[in-house]
Order: sequence, then structure tokens, then C-alpha cells
Amino acid sequence: REGKPLTTANAIAVLGAGAVGALAYTFTDTFWFSAVEGEVYALSSMFTALVVWLMLRWEEEADEPHSARWIILIAYLMGLSIGVHILNLLTIPALVMIYFFRRYELRTVKDYLIKIVVALLVSLVILGAINGVIIPYTVALGAAVDTFAVNSLGLPVNVGMTLFIVVLFVLLGWLIIFTHNRSKRIANVVVLCLTMILIGFSSY
Repeated sequence: REGKPLTTANAIAVLGAGAVGALAYTFTDTFWFSAVEGEVYALSSMFTALVVWLMLRWEEEADEPHSARWIILIAYLMGLSIGVHILNLLTIPALVMIYFFRRYELRTVKDYLIKIVVALLVSLVILGAINGVIIPYTVALGAAVDTFAVNSLGLPVNVGMTLFIVVLFVLLGWLIIFTHNRSKRIANVVVLCLTMILIGFSSY
């Protein structure tokens, strides 16, 4: 880490930690019970583990110029995981806490308490936005546009849905370019994450 040479002791510690993690999964009957049945839980646990690992990768590179790519990849995997099982969304509070502790330096107990509460509230807003708005209402709005196109305009089925998807992604693309050109980094990352969640969710 940080360009330091990997000593023999460090290599043994890293490999030992990897072995412990792998063997813990190897002898976990709950994991194998899920893995050998035709259900969603094995793939869901893979998404959960991958998302947490990617957030730890972000934590290592948080000060690098392109560290946001890990967060954007996490957003895409969250969108994909919605098509499998929404359990992965429960990692959001943990991910926000990792972000919070990496970005902000805290000195007093009062700082910790106030900012932890703020971080938890932010994580609940993100969770609510994905689970309460994006998941139900993008599909419902697309279906409403398609119903209007079919029943009122006499167009073939799915023309309205296709038009809705094209308009939505053109709008998101414009927002990505707009926020990038105006150097609004946080807004740009938020719009990119929203776009990637929707691209992942579109597989469902």
C-alpha cells in the first residue's frame, strides 16, 4: 500500500487473510445451501461482497483524481443487483459510512455524533430514492407513456416505452455533459451514478 515494498511478513498476512476469507465461505453451510438451489441468494451475496470490496478499493484511492470511477461502478452493480434481489441496497448505509470516515476528519465526540447522524440520514435518503422512487416509478412512468401511446395515439405496443427510455437517457446524457462542463464534480458523479443505476436496472 502507498508504494511500500511487500515484505515476506506482509505477504504472509495478506495471503493468510485471503485464505481465512475463502475458507470461511467454503465451510459456511448457509452460503452453500443458497448456492445449490435455483434461487437468487448466491448471486445476491456475490453482488453484496463485490460492492463492499469495490468501496474498500475506492477508500484506498480516495485522494486520486479518478477515484469516483469505483463509486460509479458500484452504482452500476447496484442497478444490476436490483434485477436479482434488492438485498444489496442494504449495503448503502455501510458504503456511506466508509465514504464519511474517509472524507471527513473528526476531532471530538460531538463531531462524531453529529456527522454520523448526518451520514445515516444521507444514506437513508439514497436508499429511499433508489427503493422508493427509481425502482417503482421509472417502470410505472414508462408504462404510463406506453399506455398513452397505444390507447390514445394508436401506436404499436412498446413504442411509448422506447420513446420514454430514449428521452430519459438523452436528458441524463445532457445533464452529464452540462455538469462536467460547469465543473460541478459532485453533481456530475450523482448524475453518472443515477445513469448507471438505470442502465443496470434496465436488465430487469
